[in-house]
Amino acid sequence: MKVKTGKPEDGKRMHVLETRAKAPGKVNLYLAVGNPREDGYHPLATLFSSVNIYETVTARDGQKPGITLSLDIVPGSLVDQQHLAGEFDLAEVPLDESNLAHRAAVSMVQAHGLTVNDLNLHLHIDKAVPVAGGMAGGSADAAAALLAVDQYLYEKRLSERTLGLEELLALAAPLGADVPFVVRAAFPLGGLAVGEGTGTELRIVELPEDMIPLDIVLVAASEGLSTPQVFSELDEGRAAGRYPEAGELQVPSGLLHALTQTEAPIARIHEIGRQLRNDLQGPAVTLAPDLETILTMDNESMVEAFVSGSGPTVAILAEDATAADELAAALRRRGRHAIATQTPAML
Repeated sequence: MKVKTGKPEDGKRMHVLETRAKAPGKVNLYLAVGNPREDGYHPLATLFSSVNIYETVTARDGQKPGITLSLDIVPGSLVDQQHLAGEFDLAEVPLDESNLAHRAAVSMVQAHGLTVNDLNLHLHIDKAVPVAGGMAGGSADAAAALLAVDQYLYEKRLSERTLGLEELLALAAPLGADVPFVVRAAFPLGGLAVGEGTGTELRIVELPEDMIPLDIVLVAASEGLSTPQVFSELDEGRAAGRYPEAGELQVPSGLLHALTQTEAPIARIHEIGRQLRNDLQGPAVTLAPDLETILTMDNESMVEAFVSGSGPTVAILAEDATAADELAAALRRRGRHAIATQTPAML
């Protein structure tokens, strides 16, 4: 968060208020999905893990009444790789009331007892997490917008305080199933959590400060997948016997234990790899068959490959950072969009 001082053309000094917040993308290291409830939602048990790839939202004084948005791509990011390949167009991202960051900003403004018409507020998004990639890119925009606007209203003296974490989580829940986790992950040591119910009931996994995160490679697809479509394929496929029936909705304690160790022997990495699960992986591969090529490729740097969330981003667990860097470089040489990173993000 910072206040930025500018200087207009007439030489008079002006103060432009600018607050900035970032929120990470995520992968699901475990995702067990139950059969749909009467309301259409699926009960699930998942293990959210933040990644060291961030969406950044800057809130500043705007030129027009209300809330306006703009967007840039973070150089070198997965989104940048997609853009350079002609597979992502900035113009495809709505910069109106339908944008999740805009909705989050409106919620925050109203939580402080204000209306949108009380403000000239501009939000700028620096995008690094792929759109519709199963990594909570839109949710990260919403989480960062909540934090940036909260601080902006306080710095602007339109509110006497910023919101507490529980208040932030209450605002996050209606915005989407992943938003509460990403809000929590924006705070130190909050980047690993068990999600239950529909994913919004969070139980933070306590992380030791000296925990060694996992080295992974993220591989973005050329096109996104619709989350509702992936869930529909799961339901139809289970009914037709194409996918296993719903099992126990519980994240294994052994996986949690292995993840929170403060040492990183190779055996630990492989034990984690054996316990990864995603019930949506089969449906995602059915809808995007090219994913199978990445999931089954033969590379000695790979421990385990899995689809993140509803896809189509594939995460590959590597033994260490060197192996992850080499694998990402090899995938880019093959024309894939790949980047090495770590999970969970240790803020």
